[in-house]
Amino acid sequence: MPPLVEYSSDSDTDPDTANPAPPSAKKPRLDVLETRTATGPSTGPSPDLPPLPASFYDLYASTTRTFDDPSLHQGRTRQTPHIPGNWPSHVYIEWRPPPEFMTLLSALICSVQSRISKIDGQVTVTSFLTSDLGVPLPLHISLSRPLSLTTAQKDRFLSDIQEVLDANQPFEIRLGRIEWHFTSESGRAFLVLRVICPSRNNELVYFLSKINYIAKKYGQPELYSWASVAEGKEVAEGKEVAEGKEVADAFHFSIAWCLGKPSDDLERISEQVFAVPQVQAIIRSAALSVHSFKVKIGNVVTNIPLKTEDDKSRKRKQSSLLGL
Repeated sequence: MPPLVEYSSDSDTDPDTANPAPPSAKKPRLDVLETRTATGPSTGPSPDLPPLPASFYDLYASTTRTFDDPSLHQGRTRQTPHIPGNWPSHVYIEWRPPPEFMTLLSALICSVQSRISKIDGQVTVTSFLTSDLGVPLPLHISLSRPLSLTTAQKDRFLSDIQEVLDANQPFEIRLGRIEWHFTSESGRAFLVLRVICPSRNNELVYFLSKINYIAKKYGQPELYSWASVAEGKEVAEGKEVAEGKEVADAFHFSIAWCLGKPSDDLERISEQVFAVPQVQAIIRSAALSVHSFKVKIGNVVTNIPLKTEDDKSRKRKQSSLLGL
């Protein structure tokens, strides 16, 4: 199934990937999942233990590595080579799915791998869902390309991003179709979960245009550069179009990858596995409330919360009391 949208993928910004997750010992429950916050932590393994604070995950989001070692991740190399003295950076929305949803996705990816291996033993589908040690990994929607900031730029860049996000409110996103997308620059294909906002992703388009503007200001590449958003145009209209392709259709979570272009057999099998009505019902019922964005600079992750109406009212009240 060829992708409906062609764009320069940001999927290379996914975390250093993991081996496919082992099949679950039990069938995943096919009941409707409860709503989860897109940037909140997943539920803990034991109800007797208090949940970890969301900030804990940011402290250990990555390790410091200033060199490329393809042997550590299936022969892959950085698409944006590390420059000594510069800071690899990325702006994104993070989602830690509930365990039931992760179990379901892992089982589906394993099913795709099992079925394709009977046809072509050379194809390996690698999951993004767990680390090499089997630890669940968060999924993310990229809102920037992989960036490389100088020491003089990094603090100002973070400040600019915070200023852009400060006045905006939380919003909701939902999951849509699953498809394979190949990127020639990486030589890989990515199995992606497309994102569908009730507002046709107008919020994501808006944030993308603002973050791309800041990236360009610092001499950095823009994400989805084929979709130029006109300056001063009301993004709420949802009419940003470039060469007949809408940027609203580009946002996604990457859940797995394989080397090279996906074969017709791999695309057919993936479509069949994910097309089961019960599976589709669960995927489409997952509503994710986005309350914050993340900016990763080097190995430091900064969580930038969006402001609620209560936050704004409180700020106005404080300003009034101070006579401002």
